Amino acid sequence: MKAKIFFILMLWVASLTSCDKNDIKNGDSLVFSIHRWGGWTGLEENMTINAESTSYSISYLTNPKSGYQTNIKTKEQQWDSLKKIFDLETFTKIQDGGCASCLDGIDETFSVTKNGKTYSIYNGAGDENYKKMQAFFDIINEQLTVFESIDVGEW
Repeated sequence: MKAKIFFILMLWVASLTSCDKNDIKNGDSLVFSIHRWGGWTGLEENMTINAESTSYSISYLTNPKSGYQTNIKTKEQQWDSLKKIFDLETFTKIQDGGCASCLDGIDETFSVTKNGKTYSIYNGAGDENYKKMQAFFDIINEQLTVFESIDVGEW
């Protein structure tokens, strides 16, 4: 359990300190993160995307030996798409939703760090501004689906 907490903290620190060399030249750094947790299996899932790499981890409290973590190079096309359709002004208008894990559901927090400042939303999928940014969230969720489909052997 200590290792999981340490890993989550490391991902968080990495998300705060990561930056794209090209964005620095433009005076701009950007990191996208999602954290999902809850459900009857005790899901704990994290993904952080910056211009250079995408970090992912998943585990289940019901099976301490389950899960994995990986780090891959962020595809340039994916990064360009995320940057192009991301709208910070709309993102900051998204209102937090209610607790899903309180009813055995899965909670999620999306975070964006831009120029050292982090903005987060909690279970915001029901908000009208979230729907305006659906294409952005779809790209993030597609990447999650790719990682979730990786067969890491016996769970």
